Amino acid sequence: MASAAITQANNEFNAAVAKQTGGDLDKNSFLLLLVTQFKYQDPLNPMEDKEFISQMSQFSSLEQLMNLNTSMEGLTAATNNSQLINATSYIGKSVTVAGYAVGKTTDAAGNATITRFRYAPADNVVSGTIEVLDANNNRVYYEDTGAKATGTTYEFNWDGKNNLGIPVADGVYTVNLTLKNAKGEAVLADQVVDAKVTGVVTDNGVVYLGLEGGQLVALADVRQVMEPKVVANNDTGAAGDTSGGTAGDASGDTGTTP
Repeated sequence: MASAAITQANNEFNAAVAKQTGGDLDKNSFLLLLVTQFKYQDPLNPMEDKEFISQMSQFSSLEQLMNLNTSMEGLTAATNNSQLINATSYIGKSVTVAGYAVGKTTDAAGNATITRFRYAPADNVVSGTIEVLDANNNRVYYEDTGAKATGTTYEFNWDGKNNLGIPVADGVYTVNLTLKNAKGEAVLADQVVDAKVTGVVTDNGVVYLGLEGGQLVALADVRQVMEPKVVANNDTGAAGDTSGGTAGDASGDTGTTP
């Protein structure tokens, strides 16, 4: 008889829990467990006071934790919304962001605007290369960097063309920088891009800035915000090259630190 009662209690409890999504026990399931336990307990062997108080204490603790979790979720959502609203003030401003993604856009007149890329070697460089890769990781442009000194920041002012002088399609490209010192060892470099902010998006609680070249960068990666300074490169490759580099070398010495 007792065995049948226990079986019936388990069946009722499991059926009620199965109706929940996710399969996790919440405070209602915990309360249902207590009620079911009362319903099928042996009248000649009731629950002891200590056991009942212990279970009610567990129920109270569970409810408090669930309420705290709900409050934290609400606080997180409010914080994310606040960050998103604050990030909209970046729209129209120029930002310096840690990264190596550059974008190319071309207006109706055929003038191309390229994201400016800058790098600061951590050691003296005797040789190196800069590659521009498309979204499929295909190389569309490359050049030698030549010797570079540590403590100096250099610009890479790409004109949006491949090595044959043919303009490439608009889009987001990756700059791949390879530097070596006198010992042939790889040299690390601080890499940043400068671009104007055109929009703000959020994904899984992370706020991203949309740049004019089409890149999305995390708000946390922004190092500097300033009034926009537009640098446009036309198809001749002459406009926008203020680096002072030689022909065919888009790298120049800015003498500043990112």
